[in-house]
Amino acid sequence: MGRGIFITLEGIEGSGKSTQLKRLAQWLREQNRQVIETREPGGTVIGTSIRNMLLDPEQRFQDPHSELLLFTVDRLEHIKSVIQPAIDRGDWVLSDRYIDSSYAYQRGGRELPESFVMQCLNWAPVIPDITVLIDLDIQEGLARAKARQALDRFEQESLAFHERVRQAYLDRAAADPTRMICIRDEGKGPDAVTQAVIAAVSTHPKIQEQLRVHS
Repeated sequence: MGRGIFITLEGIEGSGKSTQLKRLAQWLREQNRQVIETREPGGTVIGTSIRNMLLDPEQRFQDPHSELLLFTVDRLEHIKSVIQPAIDRGDWVLSDRYIDSSYAYQRGGRELPESFVMQCLNWAPVIPDITVLIDLDIQEGLARAKARQALDRFEQESLAFHERVRQAYLDRAAADPTRMICIRDEGKGPDAVTQAVIAAVSTHPKIQEQLRVHS
């Protein structure tokens, strides 16, 4: 059994990435792939505790660096406990958020220093084979988030914060186009986005190679 594939889905609040992850996982299983679905934060027992703390609307951090450090602890535990073992088994790992979320939200949204953010990101020894960024307008995304449940700590941030997050995502995708595929949600509905996600993943060179090897 060869090395597995690691795919991450990214996007602003309300982008639909969680829905698209489940649909992509289903499609991959139909191709007879062993798929692990996970998320950040919260992919481990420790991560669930960290997630509850980070998303709690009542939580206030006194130091702006604390938030990113908690995300980093979550990620290191996630890699060691879930991601790396699954990849080593030859599984396909799909994660709802990963390193690009930290860049978008802490570098873009929080405006933390680039050097500090990258230092924390570089502690992650596993880089996704492919990242799907689902992009849509901020106000549309926040409206979707508000319609589905009470807003968490990040969803309650200002429009300016979310605009910076979105721009940081787009900048990161532009800087790494081989790994990151940006799919624009043009309001045609989740089915159209799913078709675009599957098309992008199935035709990506790394995925094509893996599908051939294990067909």
